[in-house]
Order: sequence, then structure tokens, then C-alpha cells
Amino acid sequence: MDDNSLKIKVEDLKLHKDFFQRSALQVAPDLLGKILIRKTEKGVISGKIVETEAYVGEEDLACHAKNGKTERNKVMYDHGGLVYIYLIYGMYYNFNIVTAKEHVPEAVLIRALEPMDGLELARENLRKFGTVRADQDFMKGPGKLCAALALDKEFYGEDITSSKRIWIEDSSEKIEIQYSKRIGIDYADIYRDKLWRFSIKGNKFVSQ
Repeated sequence: MDDNSLKIKVEDLKLHKDFFQRSALQVAPDLLGKILIRKTEKGVISGKIVETEAYVGEEDLACHAKNGKTERNKVMYDHGGLVYIYLIYGMYYNFNIVTAKEHVPEAVLIRALEPMDGLELARENLRKFGTVRADQDFMKGPGKLCAALALDKEFYGEDITSSKRIWIEDSSEKIEIQYSKRIGIDYADIYRDKLWRFSIKGNKFVSQ
């Protein structure tokens, strides 16, 4: 297969803007089973998305947009398909993908991956990070996921549908979805009980 044929195949598999320009409550479960690809100078790291959470606008008290548009969350008010990444606890990054149409601040948090390719490179990234164990569960949980994939604030606002260093590919795998409450949002009043966390039922790489 020549390079042009390979390029066409990859482009055909990529999720495009229309996929992400829907409600986070549609995109989050639909991302399960899809393949996240991270291309670096040293090689490619990939994993199957096994856990996501939806955050659905200013009315959602667990969403970063609950107090309106700020310098931190402004990318959420742009069009679906852009990266929203931020630092928590002063040390861990969380990787989100903006969804819906412009001016509708919704996003999906990618919580866990099932490792596929580039595992040694991912472990090397974790060792550099220093605060996360480089074990078999190194993509289980949003902080470890970002460390393994070497994702940081430089990816803020990147278009995942056209990026050459991070994108998501489609998959035809049949999955069973489990619905549960989002993690760490006890402050969110009635929204803490929403079943807006989605995972592949029985998958051992789903975070605890």
C-alpha cells in the first residue's frame, strides 16, 4: 500500500466535525469504542476510549461553564471538535473535547483508554511525569491518560478533526454501555445524580 492509499484510509476513519457538533449527551456514549490516536516525534500511542463524562452547559452545575464564559473555558463556547484541556490540583491535566454548536458550552471528558499501540512510549512519558505509576493501568483515569499521551496546555483549542498530532478514529466494535454518576462532583446539587458518565460495561480499564 502506498502512502497516498494509507492517507486516504486514515482520513476515512477520522471522526469529523459533524460527529462532535451534537449534544455532549450524544457524543459521550458514541465515543465509546472509538480509537484515540496521539502522534509524537517518537512514535504513535493509541487507545480505545472506554469511559467518558458529559458536561452540558451553563445549567449544569458540574460544568466549567456554570458561571458563564471566562478566559479558562472560552474554547467551550466555540464549535464542537476543539480540545479543552486544563490543569487540576496543580499537577494533572484533564482532556476534554468540545461538543455542540458555537455559543453552546458543552464538552466530553475522556476518562480512560484501553491501551493499544505505543505502550513503551506511553510508559516513558509517565516516568518523565514522575507522579503517576507506569503500570498496566496507566490510561485509567484522566490524569494518567494525559501523562501517558503527553498532553498539556499546548493542546488547548486544537481542532481534533484536522490535527496531525491527535485525532479519533471510528470503530465498528459492538459494545454495551454502562450509565453511572459522574465522579467528584458532590457540590453540583441535582446534577451530581445525573447518569452522565458512560463506560464500556465490564471493561477492566474503566477508572474507579
